[in-house]
Amino acid sequence: MRPRTILQHLLLFNIALLLFTSSYALAKAGQLDTTFANGGLFEAPSSKSTENAMALQRDGKIVVAGIGVSGNDFADVLLRLNPDGTLDKSFGTGGVVDVSPGGTVEIRGFFAVAIQSDGKIIAAADALNGVQVVRVEANGSLDSSFGNGGVTSLIAVTEAAAGNLAVQADGKILLVAGFGNPSLMARFTTSGQPDTSFGAGGLLNLPYGSPTQVAVQSDGKILVAAGESAKLISLFPTAQAGAITRYNSNGTVDKTFGAAGTAASAVSASALVLQSDGKIVVGGTITSKAGAPLVYNRVGFGIVRYDSNGSVDLTFGKEGVAITDFGTAANDSGAFALAIQADGDIVAAGAAGAEASGSFIASGFGLSRYSSAGKLDTSFGTNGIVITAIGSGHISWLNAMAIQSDGKIVVAGTSDLSFEFQNGYVARYLSQ
Repeated sequence: MRPRTILQHLLLFNIALLLFTSSYALAKAGQLDTTFANGGLFEAPSSKSTENAMALQRDGKIVVAGIGVSGNDFADVLLRLNPDGTLDKSFGTGGVVDVSPGGTVEIRGFFAVAIQSDGKIIAAADALNGVQVVRVEANGSLDSSFGNGGVTSLIAVTEAAAGNLAVQADGKILLVAGFGNPSLMARFTTSGQPDTSFGAGGLLNLPYGSPTQVAVQSDGKILVAAGESAKLISLFPTAQAGAITRYNSNGTVDKTFGAAGTAASAVSASALVLQSDGKIVVGGTITSKAGAPLVYNRVGFGIVRYDSNGSVDLTFGKEGVAITDFGTAANDSGAFALAIQADGDIVAAGAAGAEASGSFIASGFGLSRYSSAGKLDTSFGTNGIVITAIGSGHISWLNAMAIQSDGKIVVAGTSDLSFEFQNGYVARYLSQ
């Protein structure tokens, strides 16, 4: 066989380059990242599980918190994934940690998770008569230096699946929880004891139900969002008003924010994130089209931005609000998670519901992306939106989202079939 000529080598190189650039060009922002897990989707190893919260470690590993099954009982479950979407076998047992705080049996699982600066993992769990906070070491074992053997004392609330937690810059831990009254905010020291400098003995009763998010500003002031909870009502998103209240670092209401400390929200306030300039972005469900396609209103994603003083930022979207309608085949849609990219673009995630037959509603994972001015980014997905169907007839929704250091979008959620067979998922999408 004669050796190839220089011209033939150049021709082969150009063909290979064309194939590479063609496949790269096919990759588009909003598509599943096929290098992650199984075609972009990781499915939790146990059936009848949900994924309620997620946090990214500095090394790129993904910690997911939710509900699993232990024997015939529900259990609090933490999973950790490697950056490629495989289970991290160095965490717990094969990548999974099963925790039952305080020996309780009837528990609904973890509903919030965060990573401390030292790499330890904090998670909040809904227990039999309230809520508890758990801290585990990097390997998944309970941190015996925290609370009582790794678990805080039980805090009684009516329901605790609604809520979230945040770690302050000084390491103290804030928790909001409740559904209806009483709802509360608690602060713990770094060792897991009630912080008596906050509220009354570390506790503060909230004058509203269903706190969905807590965030700490750079000046130490605390923002609490309240409204519809993704963990409780995500199967059928509804358009209802929400609210944001700001507290001083000692737990007193900051009367300089909004109207006497509270700003009303036109959306259900399921999610809240802070921009680097101090502006506040809130996401949830809102009426996206009246009286369509039948006699009822269609609901979709709603995003509102506020200035740091609690007034609506009228430069964002249309008079401060960005509304995304997912079309006639997506009647029950709602945003339950928000994230801000390095370039300032805002990504929302939740449920994109479609009427399947009669009154039954199926849904997929829904995402949308907006410019920093609140305009739908048409370069993302299909005209700014993404719908990922997990299975035929499934009710699927996303509860949590984070942006990796490389800009890729990681989400966690649940898919349910006929209210009997549900499982948790983690997915990763391309951002460009």
